[in-house]
Amino acid sequence: MGTTLTIALRYLTARREGAGLSLVPLLSGLGIMIGVATLVVVMAVFEGYRTAVLDRLLAQTGHLAITKPGFRSFDPEPAQAVVAAQAGVARIQPVLITQGLVLRGGKGAGVVVQAMELSDMRADPVLAEAAGHFDALSSSDASAGGADAAGGLSPVVLGAGLAAELGLTRGDSLRLVLSADSSDRAQGTTAARSFGLVYAGAFSAGLFEVDQSGALALLTDAQGWQARARESYGSGTSNDTDQAPGEVSEIRLMLSDLSQRRQVLPRIRSRLPETLLISDRASDLFRDYDWVRAQGNAANLIVIVILIVAAFGVASGQLMMVQERRADIAILRGFGVQPGGVLRVFLLAGLLVAVIGLVLGLALGWWISVSLNEIRLALEAVIGRPLFNAAFYQIDEIRGDVRASGLVFVSAVTLCVSFLATLYPAWRASRVPPALALKEV
Repeated sequence: MGTTLTIALRYLTARREGAGLSLVPLLSGLGIMIGVATLVVVMAVFEGYRTAVLDRLLAQTGHLAITKPGFRSFDPEPAQAVVAAQAGVARIQPVLITQGLVLRGGKGAGVVVQAMELSDMRADPVLAEAAGHFDALSSSDASAGGADAAGGLSPVVLGAGLAAELGLTRGDSLRLVLSADSSDRAQGTTAARSFGLVYAGAFSAGLFEVDQSGALALLTDAQGWQARARESYGSGTSNDTDQAPGEVSEIRLMLSDLSQRRQVLPRIRSRLPETLLISDRASDLFRDYDWVRAQGNAANLIVIVILIVAAFGVASGQLMMVQERRADIAILRGFGVQPGGVLRVFLLAGLLVAVIGLVLGLALGWWISVSLNEIRLALEAVIGRPLFNAAFYQIDEIRGDVRASGLVFVSAVTLCVSFLATLYPAWRASRVPPALALKEV
């Protein structure tokens, strides 16, 4: 094997007329490197996009969700008692969702307010930033003179895009105008409700829609808005449509193991009150984004074809090498090397080109994948216009997710097509007639 490797390396690195690197193997390896790098980047981009969108969406919607038909608010305590007794549930997040308009001076924008407990925000990696803003505002209020420092206004954290659009700084006062919900309409009123807010800070969920129109509030504050609204409507009397002070819009369940959701869901459903529903939002999102995986598979097939074309470059380079080395092959045969030995020399030479191109291509593809967002920002700075439409793709950045399984797949495909491409030139080399080759010298 050592002699075979030595001869193969000599054929690759030196020409007959003198020392130096052979240009044909260099170009063949370059083609393999570009093909491999392209395949790694394509796989990483599609996987990274799908993972980023789904992870961030699930953080905003929950793996499972308990709701009431008609999107009505409900008392969460019976459902929470059922869920708390189930194994596999990592976090329970009661959420009250309202829609309205946030105003600051002459500026206004539509907003979707999600109100939840501060402890639930701290436990959520995506919302931990928002929880820090609430804590910081509370600390500054306390140092300024207690709870009345904010003028009795409810703190709110806005999406980064929405906060930038309104030009807010911490401590600014806002007005929140909430539209009438289903309970209000059931009572025969569609009047809007207005509440005072204090801006605590901005958060980024990594989703364009949430960052541009989302807001977070404390659950007790939002429930207080509902109670004050009922008082202003004069609906303090007993009515089936009235909301209790502690009602929520939904209960989000985050599972410790997402793959077990199909086992957890029926156990919870069988114990829930009949007036409540539980839905598998994770499966719904996976189904909606299967088209991303389908597009990724189609792109992978296209790049694999490019890789096969690059492998044909290796084959053509090997054929040229065989033609150039006919006299050398004859000398090898004269020294007693069998046709199988000649075949191994040229087969190893072709595979060396493929392996070197593969290693360089994997390294280049990995670097591009992990640096993709920085490369995009640099190109945008050079050309002066955005290359990535966040409103269309939903996320505000693009990251490659390089997985070991993907690298193994790329390596296997590259070595297989390179081996098949090199096999025929190596066989041709083993069939060169020694006497005829020496006669041509």
